Amino acid sequence: MNKLFLFLFSVFLFGQEDDWHHIHNSREFSISGLAAFKNGYLVVHDNKKKKQPRVSYLDNKLQITKLIWPEPKLPYDLEAAVTYPNKPNRYILMESTGKCYEVFVDPKDFRVDVLHTFTLPGLKATMNLEGLTIYPSGQGLVFIYGDRGADTRKSTLYTAFFSPEKKSFYELKRFTFDLPEPKKYKRNIADLAIKADGSLWTSATSDPGDDGPFTTAIYELGEINPAGAFTPIHPDLLKPIMVIAGQKVEAMMFHNGRLVLMTDNENFGTTVKFMD
Repeated sequence: MNKLFLFLFSVFLFGQEDDWHHIHNSREFSISGLAAFKNGYLVVHDNKKKKQPRVSYLDNKLQITKLIWPEPKLPYDLEAAVTYPNKPNRYILMESTGKCYEVFVDPKDFRVDVLHTFTLPGLKATMNLEGLTIYPSGQGLVFIYGDRGADTRKSTLYTAFFSPEKKSFYELKRFTFDLPEPKKYKRNIADLAIKADGSLWTSATSDPGDDGPFTTAIYELGEINPAGAFTPIHPDLLKPIMVIAGQKVEAMMFHNGRLVLMTDNENFGTTVKFMD
């Protein structure tokens, strides 16, 4: 019976690993945020050194191409990429500090233009942002962003209405989360995504170091209504929808009826999984 169990378990793990597709071996091309672009994705990298890529295009064959940043000073530690609602080929890219770049990416020649920069409100110096998404409510754009947290620090999730004309925020609200899994080396918010029904999802990761071992748990945190108000799930009801061993999912989004998961597996490079 034990041998049969081990055999079936190994087959299950093999099938799970097969669902993940390899993108790149290099740590420099690990993915920390993504958004739909052309027939693939605009992805960002959390690099900090000169000459390292900041933004790339990942096509539908999973070929990744570095894009040229248009300014001498490069972004520092990009952690999220989000489509700007109702603005074709326009995106918000976020640093871990909360600094945001509004950019236009030309779909013909892949030229990146920085249109504006601004900083998200309400942050503390100890925070490290990794998740951002934008919801086009009936009352205006809502930015939803979160500090990743730690074993000893709960994550703070923020919602704020955004004025595109003034590049300013109003009606800022805060919510705190401490998710049950992973239990060690935890980051409660590695990325955020909104499903079509208004539910807000997070990727929570365990990141003990550049060589892992990594774990990811996917949660639903609550729901945002058409007016832009967020209602969190009661803490006692926060249970993982799925737990993924061996992968550190730092980028996710709902796209064309699928949940897209991409990883920053540090020294092991980056992978992607598409889930119906």
